[in-house]
Amino acid sequence: MSHLKPATSYTSCCLHEPVKILASTDNFADIKPKTIPQIFQESCDKYKNYTALAYKDTSHQHPSYQWTTRSYEEYYSYVERSALALLHLGVTPRSSVAILSSNCPEWFYIELAALRINAVVAGIYTTNSAEACFHVLQTSDAEVVVVEDTQQLMKIRAIRSRLPKLKAVIQLFGPYDFQEDASDKGYYSWPALMSLEFGQNLKEELLRRELDVAPNLCALLIFTSGTVGMPKGVMISHDAVLYAVHALNKNLPFLEPGRESCITYLPLSHIASQFFDIFLGMLNGAVVYFADRNAMKGTLCDTLKVVRPTWFFGVPRIFEKLIERQRKIEANLEDEGQRKAFKGARRSMLKYYVDQNIEGNPRTISPPCWASEVCHGQKIALGLNALKICFAGGAPVSDDIKRYFLSLDLRLVEAFGMSETCGGVCYDFQRPNLHTSGQGIGDAEFKIDNPDGEGEGEILIRGRFNFMGYLKEPQKTKEAFTEDGYIRSGDRGHLDAAGNLYINGRIKEVIITSGGENISPIPIEDIIKKELPCISNAMVIGDNRKYLTVLLTMKTYINPDTGYPTNILLPEAILWLANLGVHCKKLDDILNIQLPESFENFQPNGAEVRLDSRVFHGLTDGINRYNERALSNAQKIQYFQVLPHDFTIATGELVLF
Repeated sequence: MSHLKPATSYTSCCLHEPVKILASTDNFADIKPKTIPQIFQESCDKYKNYTALAYKDTSHQHPSYQWTTRSYEEYYSYVERSALALLHLGVTPRSSVAILSSNCPEWFYIELAALRINAVVAGIYTTNSAEACFHVLQTSDAEVVVVEDTQQLMKIRAIRSRLPKLKAVIQLFGPYDFQEDASDKGYYSWPALMSLEFGQNLKEELLRRELDVAPNLCALLIFTSGTVGMPKGVMISHDAVLYAVHALNKNLPFLEPGRESCITYLPLSHIASQFFDIFLGMLNGAVVYFADRNAMKGTLCDTLKVVRPTWFFGVPRIFEKLIERQRKIEANLEDEGQRKAFKGARRSMLKYYVDQNIEGNPRTISPPCWASEVCHGQKIALGLNALKICFAGGAPVSDDIKRYFLSLDLRLVEAFGMSETCGGVCYDFQRPNLHTSGQGIGDAEFKIDNPDGEGEGEILIRGRFNFMGYLKEPQKTKEAFTEDGYIRSGDRGHLDAAGNLYINGRIKEVIITSGGENISPIPIEDIIKKELPCISNAMVIGDNRKYLTVLLTMKTYINPDTGYPTNILLPEAILWLANLGVHCKKLDDILNIQLPESFENFQPNGAEVRLDSRVFHGLTDGINRYNERALSNAQKIQYFQVLPHDFTIATGELVLF
C-alpha cells in the first residue's frame, strides 16, 4: 500500500493539499490505496509482452491502413522518456500539464508522465475557444500545455501573454509555424523534444518525484462542460479514480488479460474516456485502439468493423449513428426476402427480451436459433460481434435505442455517474431493464434528498470515489456536498425496494446533448436576447439531440384583460425592424402568415412561418454574434425558428407556480 499524505479534511480546493479517504478498514483491505504510476508500472511488468496501444500514422486515415502497435514494455519506455522531457522543461511538483489535443498515444504518454513527476493533468476540449482555454490554463496553474497542431496553437498564442506561469508550449504534429529548435521562445515540437538526450540528474529527479506521489493527492482535473459561466475544475485523486475502476472491474470477471480491446474516441478531457480507455485498459492488459479525429462525425463505424472491440462505451449519439448505419445496410439490400428476414429476426429477438428478461416472465424460453444467427450477422456488419459488454452513458439513453440493440441481441449496460464520482458508479448488470440505471458498485451509497410523496427527489451519492473538490472554488465545493459527505448530483430520481436507481430528470435546468455535453441554456438565452432586442423569449432546446436549436418569439403587446398575446409589435421590435429597413407594426407582416384577432383558439402547430428575408438575416447575424462568444462548438446554436406568438400563461407555454 502506498503512503498517504497526512490530511485533515475529506475535501480540498488546492493542488498541494491531500484529502482523507472516505473508506472503511475492510474497504481499504479489499482495494489498497495506490497511485496511478504504481498501477501503471505493475500492469506494464505483468503484461509487458502484450500489445498496449494501436494507432495509425496521421497521414493515413483509411480504415484498412496498417496499425502501428506498442507493447506494454514499450508503453512504459515512452512514458518514462516523456517524464524526463517534462522535467527538462522545468515542470514543478503539484503544478499542472494541460493537454489540448484529440486522442492519440502521446496523450497517454504525457498524462502518465506528468503523474510520475508528481504533477497534475488538465485536459482541454479541442472545441474550446481561446478564452475557455485561458480559463483552464490559468485556473490549473499550468506550466506546460501540449497542443495537437497549428490550429490549436493559435489559441494559445492569442492568450499566452496573460499566462506568466506557462513555461512551454509543445506541438505534437506538424507542420509547425516556428523553428523546431525555438526553445528560447518556449515553443517545442514533440519530435525534437523526444530526440534530446537526458542526463542522469533528471533520471534521479524522476525517482525522487515518483516517491513523493501519494494516493490522496490530486491526479486529474476534469473541467466539466456544463454549468453557468466558465467550467469548474473537478479535482480527482489517484485513489478515487483507481477505486472506481477496480470496483467496476470486479463486476467484469469475464475479461481476460491479453484478449481484450477497446477503442478510444471520446475526448480524453472527459472522465468517461479516461475511465474506460486509460485505466480500465491498463488494469486488464487490453489493447487500446485510437480512432481518428473524425470518429464522432461517422468514421467510428468504420473503425468498429476493423477493430471489433471486446468492450465499448458509447454516448447516445454514437448508438444513433450505428442504428442509422444498420438501417442503411438494410435499405441497400436488393433481396426483399433478406430484408424481411432481418426485420423478422429483430422482432423475434426483442420479443424474447421483453417477455422473459425485461418483464421478468418466468418461462424458460430461448430465442429461435435462426433469429440469433441473423442478428449475429447484423452485429458482424456493424463490428459489434466480439463485444463482451457494451456500456452506454454520458446522457440519458432512450428506450428506443435500448430496444433496438436488444433486437440485435445486444444489451446496452447503462452507466450512471459524474465527473465528481470519477465516472460511472451505478450500472444495470442484471437482466435488461428499460427504466432503471441499476445499482451502485463497490461502496457506492445512494439516497434521495427531500423526497416527495412518490419518493422522488435529488439523488445523493457517496463513496470512496468522491471527488476532492472544485479547484480554487471553496464555496462551490461546500455547496456540492451535504454535511454527511454525499455529493449533490443535480439529478431527480428515486430508489426502489431492491436498491435500483431510477433517474427522472434534472433538478436544475440543464441540457444534456446526445453527445454527452452538459449545457446550461439560461446564459445562452440571455446573450441572444441582448443581441436581439426584438426578442421576448429565446428557448434553447437540445436535450438528447446532437446540436442546439433556439425557438424565438418577437416582442408583442399582451392583452391585459385576457392574458393572450396580440399581433401588435412592441416599440423595441418596431425600432429593430426599422434599422433593417422593415417598417411594420404587426407580427404577421414579417412572418407572412394570417394571425387571428384573438389567440384563444389559435393552433400554432398548423402555422407555416415564412420570414421576411431581411428579418431572417438580421436574426441570423444576432445568433452568429452569440456563436462567436460560445465557449465550445457544442454550445453554438445551429438552427433557429421564430414562433407565431409570444409565450404566455394563457396560451400554455408559461406556468404559474
